[in-house]
Amino acid sequence: MLEGGKKDLDYVGPEELRRVNKIRRDFVANVSHELKTPATSLRLLAESVVETIEEDPDQARYFAEQLKNETERLGQLISDLLDLARLESEEKVPTPNPVDVRHVLMVVLGRMRRVARSKDISLQWKRFGRSAQYEIPGDETQLTSMFTNLIDNAIKYTPPGGRVEVTGGSDDLGVSVRISDTGIGIPEGKLSRIFERFYRVDKARSKETGGTGLGLSIVRHVAENHGGRVAVESAPGEGTTFTVYLPRG
Repeated sequence: MLEGGKKDLDYVGPEELRRVNKIRRDFVANVSHELKTPATSLRLLAESVVETIEEDPDQARYFAEQLKNETERLGQLISDLLDLARLESEEKVPTPNPVDVRHVLMVVLGRMRRVARSKDISLQWKRFGRSAQYEIPGDETQLTSMFTNLIDNAIKYTPPGGRVEVTGGSDDLGVSVRISDTGIGIPEGKLSRIFERFYRVDKARSKETGGTGLGLSIVRHVAENHGGRVAVESAPGEGTTFTVYLPRG
């Protein structure tokens, strides 16, 4: 045994090694598939621009806009992959610092309000009590990524005219943040899989909204790296609520 109770890799059994190797192979296969799709789209769109730029400038402009969108999508996928790889390599936040969860949420909400308005969605924040303590030991960058993913998801899967609501709570043990929406909801049979890498409840809609299938995996790892957890409740047509629990230490 190594210091701290961790097993020496020399003593990992064959079954565990097979499991780890399978996870690695599946991950490589999924990444290859996810990268191949936008790469193919980029090539076809670039060819379309070249073919139409002289004879039909308007059509070429349309293809160029789609090319830009696909490039941004590929960039987001690569960024999410790098974030997830980093998070999965850490069992906890390496050097935790005092972080005010309320401040993190104010920053994220400020960024997401424009997105919500553009989709005619009301983004509401029930202000936390001023006397409550919302400071925890953690990593501000990771927490910002987690809340951005959760609020962005809520907006993406809520129809125009809907509502996304963020509320918080605090006690002696830690901080909780709840993000609720009036969106399309998630079938009960799929709730157990939504935190898996690349899993999409609705592949067609995910493609339409530009989802990478990695956002909720990032959310789960950030919560766990902070010693916390994330729970979800949902019903089709009634909306979804994610609740994040973050301990004080």
